[in-house]
Amino acid sequence: MKVPNRIKKVVKRTVKSPNTKTKVYNKELSSQLIGTRFSFGKPNQSVFTNDFTLGEDFKITGYQDDNEYSWNVYQTTLEISDIKGNVTSKFDLSSGNLDFIKGQSTKWDDVKFELIKQSRMVYKFDKAVKDNNEKIKIKATESEYLTEIKNEFRIQNIVFPQSSDEKDQKRELFYRGDEVVSFGNFNIVDGYSDFNTYINSLSLSKWTKYTTANEFFLKLSVKGQFELEVIQNYLTYNDKNIQEKGIESVFEELHQSDVDDVFARNVMNFQSGNSRITNSITRYNFNFDKVTELILPVTTNIKNAMIGFTVIGNAEIHDAGWYTSVSKTSPVDIVINTTTFQKEKYILKNLSNIKEKIIDFENKSTGLNQLGEGHLFINVVDNGRTLDAEHINNEFIRVYGNPNVGGAGGFSRGMIETLNLQKNGEYHPTHVIFMDDDIEVLPESFKRVFALLRLVKEEYKDYFIEGAMLDSLDGITQYEDTGFITKNKNTVYMPVKDNYDLRNLHHVMRNDIEYPVDNEYGAWWYCTVPIKYIHENSMSLPIFYRGDDVEFSIRNKAKIITLNGLAVWHLPFYTKKSKALENYLVVRNTIIDQAVNDFIKEVDFFETSIELYKKEIRMFNYGAADQVLDALDDFLKGPEHLFSLKGIEPIIREGKKNEIFSDDIPKEIKCNLHTVDDYWLLNPADLDLFIKTDNGHGLPEIAFNADDDKLENVAIVNQEMLENPGKQFMRKRVVVYDTYNKKYVIRERNQQKYESVKKRYQEISTKFSKSGKEITEQYRQYAKTFHSQDFWNDYLEQQKG
Repeated sequence: MKVPNRIKKVVKRTVKSPNTKTKVYNKELSSQLIGTRFSFGKPNQSVFTNDFTLGEDFKITGYQDDNEYSWNVYQTTLEISDIKGNVTSKFDLSSGNLDFIKGQSTKWDDVKFELIKQSRMVYKFDKAVKDNNEKIKIKATESEYLTEIKNEFRIQNIVFPQSSDEKDQKRELFYRGDEVVSFGNFNIVDGYSDFNTYINSLSLSKWTKYTTANEFFLKLSVKGQFELEVIQNYLTYNDKNIQEKGIESVFEELHQSDVDDVFARNVMNFQSGNSRITNSITRYNFNFDKVTELILPVTTNIKNAMIGFTVIGNAEIHDAGWYTSVSKTSPVDIVINTTTFQKEKYILKNLSNIKEKIIDFENKSTGLNQLGEGHLFINVVDNGRTLDAEHINNEFIRVYGNPNVGGAGGFSRGMIETLNLQKNGEYHPTHVIFMDDDIEVLPESFKRVFALLRLVKEEYKDYFIEGAMLDSLDGITQYEDTGFITKNKNTVYMPVKDNYDLRNLHHVMRNDIEYPVDNEYGAWWYCTVPIKYIHENSMSLPIFYRGDDVEFSIRNKAKIITLNGLAVWHLPFYTKKSKALENYLVVRNTIIDQAVNDFIKEVDFFETSIELYKKEIRMFNYGAADQVLDALDDFLKGPEHLFSLKGIEPIIREGKKNEIFSDDIPKEIKCNLHTVDDYWLLNPADLDLFIKTDNGHGLPEIAFNADDDKLENVAIVNQEMLENPGKQFMRKRVVVYDTYNKKYVIRERNQQKYESVKKRYQEISTKFSKSGKEITEQYRQYAKTFHSQDFWNDYLEQQKG
């Protein structure tokens, strides 16, 4: 940013302080502070004002009194002076952090101050004017308007919603404000549109950390009369420790400490939310009567800023994107491996979008859009054998019929076919994207991965790139970007971040922060993996699905990059609750994964599984408790038994033990559904009894709550809750309500069923005590076999029979 002339006249001066030492005016720091608005107050006390602005004429505006009237910067000290020109306080700028500045009164030795940055307004462009030759001229004052970028490389498109679904609630992931009207090749803004959004903002922290990009530009092909603001948003934290050290350092200290990892995760989410958005704004005014290519440089020294823009007025936008200038790019060729089972609706739509928006896309300008020029190949593994392969196959898509061996088998087949493409000289990928079938994905996600990989720094070339899972029902909630296996015995898999509402800019910016965790994984709804990890001994375990992607990430010690706007929409897990999956498949696969790789030494996964079993019987769900025991029993039968299991048959077997919910809800229950999420605590003595007796099993009838005889008095528990001790305590029966499907089931205490599953539990526990270590070692020894291409060739052939 150029400094205004009226400031330049001042910068050459020096002044004499009362102690006669020369004070040298600091031009650079002054120019960075001009127009900045701070909160001003004493540390840990009430704020005097949130509008303490360092004006460009060196006057303090917004808040002003006789003691705080003007300002100046000498060496690395910001001086505040009173109306008579006497210095009343000094602030230390030597740290270079202009977001949080510590100060000291010069009048009272024990009085300290602080300035916390709120926002900054930068200077305007003058309007565009036409000369007699009808050429557009821009009269620049403090900023420069560019007409070209040397060695330009497009890293992100500005994306507008296309489908009716995207134009509903999802629209605010693309832009906020008045509706933008799309005409296919161009979009019209008529009013106010804000592109500081999840999909269209630019993360300086991610692009500068992970890639060779170090200067950025907003480039538009546009006409009309409008005002455009380029906005640099960043977070200012309320915690003093974060203000002083930076959030990355504080989070890493927390990560390296001895605190519980779930607690650390929750603290990081809380502290990222304990912040507010501050910003700097550069405002321009334009009037173009024909489509003009407009390039605006992004100038900032704030490395964690997210850059966006707004358009106010009438603008016809033909093309827009974020660019950088690079001299060198890396070769990138991608294979998408997707596996499907009778999900034609999704898979065919995604293939069609890729063809239209990538392969046949006309704008192949330098950068991310070049993905369509032979840099993409798609393997579709059809576990249901219902796709019309002959009709779908072409030069960039190939369909492979496969037995129904779940995601683990489908993705392993995809890896095998990727290796075959290399072996046959047909295609030589540098990366593989593992992608679910039942998702919606923007073609832009593939393009951004391509652009990032073209520019990735050498030290990050082996990182995975993970796309987030967004809730396809509401369209705007992030369910998970990455997850981790916890060391907490009461939790196994957990999203690193809270469920963020991605319409909310504050949540979008929190999502851009990296939260350090151990045992992080990238789920295969959308995960990009370097080809070095795909080889003849890299296959999944034969566990059908649920855990194959986790095992792959942890086995390969994955380091993961995420990026706002890189995501898929997927049905959330709460819509398809199945104890056959959660209590059998997840439990079985987790303990097998642990046996093979010894991921988490701090947790006994057998004991974790038994705790789940106990929670189910305390809730009178004896079938679900038995499913947990089935999982442990199958594990104890050893690795060769795992090989012998036939595809989906174990899940069908376990599904028969699932309880049946009904939507025919009695009126006595309906009238109490408002209590479904109430959580009741127990006093310590009752809680001890609850645990020791498995909620009263074996106690005499008189111990139980007689109120249960009337249906209107039966406690109602949300299906999502594994336990609600206060509501369950000494009950004869419990209503469990599925809040998504609006269905219910009544579970009743049954001592006979309890004795049956308890006997089996004791038998399995005894067997595990005797031979658990030996069987675990068998799995570990079998790992190389499971992961080999030879094993999978035999296994897929065996599954056909």
